[in-house]
Amino acid sequence: EVSSVLASTTTATNGPTTNKRTIESNVLVEDGAVVVLGGLLQDEYGGNQEKVPGLGDLPFFGNLFKSESRSRKKTNLMVFLRPVVLRDAASTQQFSADRYEQMRTKQIDAQPVESSLVPINEAPVMLQLQRNITTPTAAPAPATQP
Repeated sequence: EVSSVLASTTTATNGPTTNKRTIESNVLVEDGAVVVLGGLLQDEYGGNQEKVPGLGDLPFFGNLFKSESRSRKKTNLMVFLRPVVLRDAASTQQFSADRYEQMRTKQIDAQPVESSLVPINEAPVMLQLQRNITTPTAAPAPATQP
């Protein structure tokens, strides 16, 4: 699902208008294989006019003091899934920890270049994962009756 709010409706009296695009599908796929779910297509059109106040409104000569631009943005979102069957708790914990560290490393690598002109020199980074190391414990000895 991809949702967005139309910018022109954020101040509307009846509330903002949202766009929602969804994919719903049932698929059969083998463990570790990749499946691609359709494309969520979106076309956006926009326009902008900039002008020098007063001079841009003059008939005929006003065009010398203003500019117009039009834009078109086409987006095709494709969803790639690679299901992995995790058969026990240990492999689930290891897989989750690996993915967590992978995302954390990407956040660290994406830190902005330090600048004395821009006050924000750090982007948020997830905390380091505290792994609970559990060791198997021996089963308690059966109780003996006197």
